[in-house]
Amino acid sequence: MSEVAQRLEPLIRARTDHPGGDERALAVALAEALARRGADQVEVVDVPRQGQKGAYVLARFGRPRRIVNAHLDTVPPNAGWSRDPFAPQIVDGQEGARLVGLGAADTKGAIAAILSALDEERPRDLAVLFSGDEERSGTCLRAFLDSGAAKGIEQAIVCEPTGCRVGTRHRGVLALEARLCGEGGHSSRADELPAPIAELARLAVAWDDWGRAQRGRGPAGFLGMCLNVAALDGGIAFNVVPSEARLSISARPPPGVEVGAVRDELLAIAKRRMPAATLHVVVENPPFLTRALETFRPLLGALVEQPIDLGFWTEAAMLSSAGIDAVVIGPGEIAQAHAPDEWVAIDQLERARAIFAALFASTREAHGAG
Repeated sequence: MSEVAQRLEPLIRARTDHPGGDERALAVALAEALARRGADQVEVVDVPRQGQKGAYVLARFGRPRRIVNAHLDTVPPNAGWSRDPFAPQIVDGQEGARLVGLGAADTKGAIAAILSALDEERPRDLAVLFSGDEERSGTCLRAFLDSGAAKGIEQAIVCEPTGCRVGTRHRGVLALEARLCGEGGHSSRADELPAPIAELARLAVAWDDWGRAQRGRGPAGFLGMCLNVAALDGGIAFNVVPSEARLSISARPPPGVEVGAVRDELLAIAKRRMPAATLHVVVENPPFLTRALETFRPLLGALVEQPIDLGFWTEAAMLSSAGIDAVVIGPGEIAQAHAPDEWVAIDQLERARAIFAALFASTREAHGAG
């Protein structure tokens, strides 16, 4: 069996599905594994959040200027699994062997590859961060950035399933909610009572019109804001005028567009059209764009010559917003992530191990050259 696959199996057995799993238990186990591999300093940091304890583990080799990050949490098992999602199994496929298990591609396979690479090469002036809560609200990475532990770090390699290709751009995510209240009452009084649903429907159309007008905005490959009117809720029966209505929308600003500017535009429309509505920002995650890809060549070699765009959001955007230039790379494909019978190809795990081993070796070579 592949050495990387062997390291991946216990990671899958460790339940870190969110909610319900135990991120801290796996963080502690990974801290011990990193200490055995020669890290100068290892710490497990608890990150409390509503309903569950979160955690991350940070290992430092020297004085870090670069960081490699993978998240240790997973989504809950999707419906349709044909086997126990926490019992890893190697199966043969048309294109070779694969390991099936929850988190195999997203992103415990990357953690296994990093540990295997550390068995071969000890990096210098690099940190390894295995963080929780990526699949929900990003509390762990935010806590890491807020702690000051990122001081001095200039570059980040963020692990997500990219087929071991270098991802350099993706959209941001913005979600807004509008609420409007009225008196409510019998529908025979509808002509004299406020109509929260109808009023918010007008706002929904105004927001949708804005989104349609933005379809030429953004860089090639990422045109438009992907504005989505997601839900309009309220009311209990045909003969009852509702006392409250809720409207939910989302937008996905492209790379190079400030998510805050899009937020302000949409909130301004709401305040003009519906000043009585209560507005709430539900999610505000920035877009991502690698600023200086060529500076990653010493770490990733020729992989930087064929970068790819990503169709999904990653925490590389948070690191980039904090001033740390980043790329995204890891074993597996996004098509398998979050899916029933999630899997990663064994040859992808081995390729990732080789990529990380070369990366770790390059940090020592760069130091020697300096």
